[in-house]
Amino acid sequence: MNRIVTIVSALLIGASSYAQLTDLGGPKTFSSKYDNFVDRIPEKTMPSFDLQTQLDEDAINNANKSAPYRFGYEHIVNFSLQNEGVWKVLSNGDKIWMIKLTSPGALSINLVFNDFYLPEGAMLHIYNADRSMYDGAYTSLNNNENNMLGTQLVKGESAIVEYYEPAKVSGEGRLLIGMVVHGYRDINGWYEQRVNESGACNMDVICPDGAPWANEIRSEARILNGGGLCSGTLVNNTAQDGTPYFLTANHCNPSSMGSAVFRFNYDSPTCGSQTSANSTAPSNNDVVNGSTFRASNADSDFGLIELSSVPPTSYNVYYAGWDNSGNTPQTAVGIHHPSGDVKKISFDDDPLQSAQGLSSVANSEWRIEAWERNTTTEGGSSGSGLWDENHHLIGQLHGGQASCSNSINDYYGKFSMSWDGNGSTSSSQRLQDWLDPQNSGVTSLDGWDPNAVTVSDDAGIITITEPTSTSAYCDGYFVPVVTLKNYGLNTLTSVTITYDVDGGSALIYNWTGSLASGASTNVTLGGMSVSTDGIHTLNVSTSLPNGTSDGNTGNDQATVTFNAFSNAQEILVNITTDCYGSEVSWDITTQGSTTSLWGTSAGDYGDVSGGELISTSVCLSNGCYTFTINDSYGDGMYGSQYNGCSVDGDYNVTAYYGTQYVVMTAANADFGSTTSHDFCITDVSIDENSSFSFGMFPNPALDQVILVALGENGSFSGEVFIHDMQGRIVKSFSSVSLSKGNNFTIDINELNAGVYFVTVQNTIDSEVIKLIVK
Repeated sequence: MNRIVTIVSALLIGASSYAQLTDLGGPKTFSSKYDNFVDRIPEKTMPSFDLQTQLDEDAINNANKSAPYRFGYEHIVNFSLQNEGVWKVLSNGDKIWMIKLTSPGALSINLVFNDFYLPEGAMLHIYNADRSMYDGAYTSLNNNENNMLGTQLVKGESAIVEYYEPAKVSGEGRLLIGMVVHGYRDINGWYEQRVNESGACNMDVICPDGAPWANEIRSEARILNGGGLCSGTLVNNTAQDGTPYFLTANHCNPSSMGSAVFRFNYDSPTCGSQTSANSTAPSNNDVVNGSTFRASNADSDFGLIELSSVPPTSYNVYYAGWDNSGNTPQTAVGIHHPSGDVKKISFDDDPLQSAQGLSSVANSEWRIEAWERNTTTEGGSSGSGLWDENHHLIGQLHGGQASCSNSINDYYGKFSMSWDGNGSTSSSQRLQDWLDPQNSGVTSLDGWDPNAVTVSDDAGIITITEPTSTSAYCDGYFVPVVTLKNYGLNTLTSVTITYDVDGGSALIYNWTGSLASGASTNVTLGGMSVSTDGIHTLNVSTSLPNGTSDGNTGNDQATVTFNAFSNAQEILVNITTDCYGSEVSWDITTQGSTTSLWGTSAGDYGDVSGGELISTSVCLSNGCYTFTINDSYGDGMYGSQYNGCSVDGDYNVTAYYGTQYVVMTAANADFGSTTSHDFCITDVSIDENSSFSFGMFPNPALDQVILVALGENGSFSGEVFIHDMQGRIVKSFSSVSLSKGNNFTIDINELNAGVYFVTVQNTIDSEVIKLIVK
């Protein structure tokens, strides 16, 4: 059994990352060979402003929470790829655009792109001057219908914008920086090494009083919009389809949130004292960038937007339920981000009062006469949700005078008035068109948890772990491995797994065991063979969990495509990169042809200090081939010529069990932009008279492997050897017998992680399988 695997031994780059949306190894210029780029970045310095005037205005706004909580001064600019910055062109035609933005004295910098579009393969990073923090990479996955983007904060008074554009999409990207925000408040607690921008009386949501509200806590998020902060709530709709509708306040300017950054789970992991304010910042960074305006109305001060993407499952968010009846709540709970701080919770343990409050319309708001349990709200809490005793959302914070020193008088716009927009017939001024798309007429709706277990018996496939989309089997034989999960409430004791290749004859595996609710396990199915070369599809499905009907068939199916060859040899392509692996690519073609049979692209490998060994298996039959290796920078893998890189690269193409077909010939690994080697394979054969065949699982393995005889009449008696990559025998066994139902287990605990070869032989035949030890 031969399969394609990639083995990586790597050291990661030293620069820390923050707000990383897609991990692409950091900005291109973090590699030392680009140091001369950084020395010549044009710098744009923001003008000074009157900070004291800004703080005086903030004090007025924060007194009644009538505007978003300001943490930064918004410099309006107009910096595009065409009118500012500098372009650097690489030897392969790829380009890098850079600009440095400085606002003297700033604690942080964040940006708003008024025009944003990235083509496939392009990436954008924003990082501070000492490279201790970067935001990105932003890629084409961040494109949105608003063509806008707001970034997160980077620490310090300068931010460097770096845009990388591959030659094949040259000129397709659009970037226009319309705002540079000078942060004058430390809302992320970077300088004091702790959060607590809000008053000491605020209660962290993780404190014991917050426990009954764990679901609702997961629905609340902090909104960063330019230089201002608000709060808001992810809300359910009657279709319960996970549309990411998000409720906030009209005075938070929802129509301008196309470039806003929404941060979920910004919660202290410890219960900070309500007297000493010792909350701590979380390590997660669960953000969604951008939104689309849906509706707003000043009468009840509501704003409804739709997030640009559904929060990933890993965020574990909750879609809050609601009540539009207008019935008077007997108690209320507010969840919010006061002064942009980590999430807090507030309690009113008395019946609410109907009031006009800060609105111009009578009885449009719920009045919190006084917060109990020494809690409050602050600026930055604006737009946050208020729940009744039934855990239903009944309004969002408009404002008020409550504070740590005086906990009376806060006002929340009534959800019931927002529902019909105070009699409006326009969908852009009311909630009902969006939150009740079925026009059901319901007056209350419970919250929805996309991760909740709701059915008794539900089994499904999380993933197919073997084969993978990068797998190839040179002899056509493979052993499927799937990850089975119990999605039901009952313990899973049995399930039927059905699987086939390319829709052919189905095989059945009847799994039995004991799998708790929410637990998963890997299941090794029976081996399979394919007789034709090329791409194949493995289909797997589950049915009859615990012998009954499946409560949710939506998670039963899984498929994967893979390569298989009936008569080929496994060949190892071994690449040892220098520090700039992202520049390296290779391919194998039939001699005289330009069609790639196997290969990689620039960017498939990472930039790694000290280099890395990457061993990739490919399947080749008898014939003559050309191996070509490329370097997009044009210096081969001669990394040691640059400061900060002490290694050169190397490469070879070697037979699965010995013969070396290609070796690097360039001095210092400097083969320039490209070099090629021809080689031929003549010894591929299939022994149709082989007396036995065997399989081995799991592979890769950690503690032990099991050898099994294959075929209806297959049996074996002989020896087993394990060799390392240098051909040395590291384990051996004599008088081994294999037959149907008689397996042989090998303990590999003492073997180091790496590649080994397991040989099974007797006086007639031998067979070899590669073993990966994790």
